Amino acid sequence: MPTSARSAETAAQRDAWVLLFARAAIAPLFLYSGVGKVLAFAVTAGRLPGGADGLGAILAAGAIAVELGGGMALLFGLFARQAAMALLAFTIAATVMFHNFWAVPEAQVVMQTINFLKNLGLLGALSLIAMYGPGAYALEAAVRPGSKGVPGLS
Repeated sequence: MPTSARSAETAAQRDAWVLLFARAAIAPLFLYSGVGKVLAFAVTAGRLPGGADGLGAILAAGAIAVELGGGMALLFGLFARQAAMALLAFTIAATVMFHNFWAVPEAQVVMQTINFLKNLGLLGALSLIAMYGPGAYALEAAVRPGSKGVPGLS
């Protein structure tokens, strides 16, 4: 095998591992948060516009669907690009609504700033997944027509 082909194969395998790590590292945050919202649905809905009996309940159900559905899609690498884009929009909205460090009492500024910056990091990782897809170590790669599968093993 020529050196350039071997180098490209090594790079593809490295990229596949990095994308797998990114998906596996991000997914638990959304899954944990989604389960937490299910277990405390009334509290979650009550914190949203419209309250627990109105629009807040619809928004909470949507948040649960996005977090659990998107988290599972990322974890398994199936519809990962679409999940990353949905989670991008969700994370932007959640960041502006709940981590607005510029408008909280002084005692909360540090914690809300940390959460805001954490979400910026998540946005970066989600952007990479939305752009490059789930990588070769994903269900999507296994079922996609014409997929070469795992680099170096096909």
